[in-house]
Amino acid sequence: MHDILLSPLRVEDLTKIINAAVKLAMQEYQQTNTPSPVSDIIGIRAAAEITRLSRARVYALVAQRKIPHFKRGNRLSFKSSELLAWMQEDRRD
Repeated sequence: MHDILLSPLRVEDLTKIINAAVKLAMQEYQQTNTPSPVSDIIGIRAAAEITRLSRARVYALVAQRKIPHFKRGNRLSFKSSELLAWMQEDRRD
């Protein structure tokens, strides 16, 4: 069983300990769950799902050059990170 040490801690000290542990856990999570550059590249269907727009609307935005995209040969591609950033730009709080 784990060693348990009971000692009087002030709320501020306990809060600092918890915040430091959460910060460390988040950093470790981000390091291990960072998408690779290749997996960030998606097609029209995934772009429509991410933006919650129809594929026809995504094509229209591409034609108007209003949505971040690129072409590899004849294939239309998007970066999911760029789409998410683009969606945040037009966000109204």
